[in-house]
Amino acid sequence: MSTWTQFRQSYLDELIRHDGLAGASLICSLCHDPSKRAEYRCADTECVGLGLVCQKCCLAHHSCLPLHWIQRWNDSYYEHCSLQSLGLIVQLGHQSGASCLQRHSTTLDFTVLHTNGVHTVSLFFCGCTTSPSSYIQLLRTDWWPATPLEPRTAVTFGLLRLFHYLNTMGKLPCWDMWKGLEAMTLNRSSIMPPNRYRVLLRTIRQFRHITTLKRAGRGHDPSGVDGTMPGELALQCPACPQPGINLPSDWNRSRNQYLYRLFIGVHANFRMRNALASTPERDPPLGDGWSYFVPRDLYMSHVRTHVTEDDISSCSGFKAMFLANLKNVRGLRTTGIVGVTCSRHGLWRAHGMGDLQRGERYCNVDPPVAASLKMHDLEVVMSYDIMCNYGKHFWERVQELPEEWRLDRDRAQRVLFCIPKFHLWAHKPVCHAPYSFNYVPGVGRTDGEQIERNWADSNRAAAQTKVMGPGARQDTLEDIFGSHNFRAVQSFGRMFLRRLAEAIKEAHIHGREFDDFSAGLETLLGKTILDSWTREIIAWERDHAAPCPYEAQLPNRESLKEIELKLLKEEQDALIRAGGVAHECSMILFLTTCLNAERLMRSLAWEVKARRSGATYQELNIEKQRGVITRMLRRIRGLQQVFMPHIREYLTAQQLIHIDSPGSVLPEETKLFLPSELKKHDRELPRACVPGLVDAEIRLREGECREALESLRQGLRMRSATHMFTVRNVTGQNPTTRAEGIQRKIQVGIQLDKLRYRWARNALFQLKGHGEWEKELRVLEDNDIRGLNERMLSAHEEQERDRLRDLGIIDEAVLDPASSDAVVAPGEGRRQLSWLWYSPSEIGGDTNIESLKAALKIEWSKARARKLRWHEEVELVLEEMRRVIAYQEWQGRWWLTQMDRREVSAELQQGIWAFAMEQAGRAAGRASDLEGKWRELRRLGEEFLAGMPSSQEVEVDLDLDEEEPSEEDLHDDSVE
Repeated sequence: MSTWTQFRQSYLDELIRHDGLAGASLICSLCHDPSKRAEYRCADTECVGLGLVCQKCCLAHHSCLPLHWIQRWNDSYYEHCSLQSLGLIVQLGHQSGASCLQRHSTTLDFTVLHTNGVHTVSLFFCGCTTSPSSYIQLLRTDWWPATPLEPRTAVTFGLLRLFHYLNTMGKLPCWDMWKGLEAMTLNRSSIMPPNRYRVLLRTIRQFRHITTLKRAGRGHDPSGVDGTMPGELALQCPACPQPGINLPSDWNRSRNQYLYRLFIGVHANFRMRNALASTPERDPPLGDGWSYFVPRDLYMSHVRTHVTEDDISSCSGFKAMFLANLKNVRGLRTTGIVGVTCSRHGLWRAHGMGDLQRGERYCNVDPPVAASLKMHDLEVVMSYDIMCNYGKHFWERVQELPEEWRLDRDRAQRVLFCIPKFHLWAHKPVCHAPYSFNYVPGVGRTDGEQIERNWADSNRAAAQTKVMGPGARQDTLEDIFGSHNFRAVQSFGRMFLRRLAEAIKEAHIHGREFDDFSAGLETLLGKTILDSWTREIIAWERDHAAPCPYEAQLPNRESLKEIELKLLKEEQDALIRAGGVAHECSMILFLTTCLNAERLMRSLAWEVKARRSGATYQELNIEKQRGVITRMLRRIRGLQQVFMPHIREYLTAQQLIHIDSPGSVLPEETKLFLPSELKKHDRELPRACVPGLVDAEIRLREGECREALESLRQGLRMRSATHMFTVRNVTGQNPTTRAEGIQRKIQVGIQLDKLRYRWARNALFQLKGHGEWEKELRVLEDNDIRGLNERMLSAHEEQERDRLRDLGIIDEAVLDPASSDAVVAPGEGRRQLSWLWYSPSEIGGDTNIESLKAALKIEWSKARARKLRWHEEVELVLEEMRRVIAYQEWQGRWWLTQMDRREVSAELQQGIWAFAMEQAGRAAGRASDLEGKWRELRRLGEEFLAGMPSSQEVEVDLDLDEEEPSEEDLHDDSVE
């Protein structure tokens, strides 16, 4: 913009010049007749270079452009002058300029809504004996009639298409579109146009419906619109397995059946509410059950039989589940939507939507899930953020569904239940391994969070659909869901290319690391031990009642998440007793958001310090992290006004800069001003902190300290085990370099845990002062951070370490108090035990090889799972690429079979052929384009799976703007 500002004066001058004659002659630029005064010009940009023209030429030129705005030069300025006032008459049913000898009476006030405003035109309908009805004549002029019975208003196809794009992409409400047309008209003509808002509402709804029918091929089917089958209008996912369409003929005999699994995700969205406007009888959907929503009558009949059913319980701590029943639901017909999507590709499933009437109940969720599963008899991996409870008795419940949705219980062994990765860690530890995608064979790198990304896109339409009638809302949402599916399919070319490139790279890395790790352990422990570990993993995968090989038994203490859960329950109980109304975000979630922000800020600050200077991609990563923190800070400042309402009164001018001028302080250096950062006298005042805030922070800080210590101990255990393994088994430059990389990663985690504990303990000290709690949560010195078998550094070693650090030879990431030779030295006579291990429950049996073997078994099992999941991801993406191409080829063939199914007039038949040929050509073109775009990378993937070494590099053109949003972006209040 700095370059443009140098020219803005000339831009301004040209705009002003345009308001005058701008050098134009008063002689008509078309007929050049000097006897005719040229005083008219077109105000629309389509008439490029027209200049001033006389009245006759103006009418002749605009006989095919009757919806342009005209201006007349009155010797002083341009004034509005409509084409109707100049005498232009629009004759329908004949070519431009021709008149109908049997035309109907003139309608002088026919209103037309166009992209540039609202127009009034003079119009003749054709009255010839062969002429169609009035509304058909309008449709053939690309004007959509407001009614098929004696229409007096129409909307142009151009305006309908424009609004359709703006609404489905930008979620522009129809009201805003109408007010824009009204403003354009008033600006052009200085006359308020007649109110046609409801006409626009009706016509856009009709246009959505007819367009969807056309694209689904209903105009080519002899049974027509009334023959539309349930779910037929939903856009299918080309990458999902569909027998008979994109699967090989022998797919059910393949050894790798997981390649043909269907992955679906379920989630409830409490933002998509609907007020009690109109009724289903007065405003029914135009195609109930034809698209994404389950049939309403069947759905509601099932819901009515379970009106007393409670919400689905869960051990999850997410806001939506806890606060759904506390929010104001008066005057609402629906409190949200439950949706089903394909969780690997992000397309909404046909019959995968259902309205929620009160919370998240089984009777609302089961029908869309069962309807989605019933379409194909395939193996299914289903994810749901509350699957730990929803999956219980699932097969018993679906037997009570209507026959149309009832599932065969024989499929129970072929449906796997998982919890999305982001949501999983809010559950109790007992849910972690059994429901984790990381430990389910055959799922690749599926995360189950795709449905969150879908809701983030559609939530922008929540405000406009809330006040709609039930039918209009359903039609609008189904159109938005269909548009989302179309855009998702359009992104497949880039998305699968990116996924396969990442999968091949990571599969190489994790495969090599596991093989090296496994080879070293085999030398150390023997192949028999590794084989027994493998058998344990297989046994657990078959029956989760067997011992879990992925999790260690942790001390039975309250974790930070458990403390958060307890505080949330206490807060809600107090709220219910007081008869109050819950705020959108509770006090506890405000504090936990602040604690999460602190952790991100510490991590980023340490990373910036450790890197000092880095490559461009490292700087880009830092800026991305700063963007995430900035968004969190904006949210925190808004909530702080609720829970710390008068905080500004207790801050200095220098401190207020962090609130008033966030751009002047780096995000990682911004102060949050929690109670622990205030003076004791200030934080005890009710004006500074709402009652209970200080006590809540104390309890959360205690939990954070204990959690940081436990993570620190686990890191120290791994450092000891890794060092022992490296010393005994790793030789050679390449293996040693890889081992150093692993050790560095472990040390980075230890460093961050140390900073987290010190930060939390300091905050706790500010809140509580000295006390008995210091016996458990001591001051953590650098010399305390050592494993059970690690000794302290001598004074000379510490001096040497500091000298190397100051010279920049080593950095903070690798500084640890046991970095000298013989770090792990069992039996060392002068070794002192750190206070970290004073508790017997912390010491456990780490002093013997058996506990180290147990720790190594966990890490070996996880490394094995990482290798297998990335290998499976390569297989899955290659299969999905093949399916996408096969679907496009099938779709092209299918359209060709639709060309001659109806016996219609020659004109309509030509349109049927043209549309079918166009769609077939596009499908074949997409298949060819994807085949060429993916060819080289698919070949590398197939070579990788075949075990063929490849040194060839393939350049992958990835558009960073098309990257999927981060979890931080997705879960910043986007759904709940």
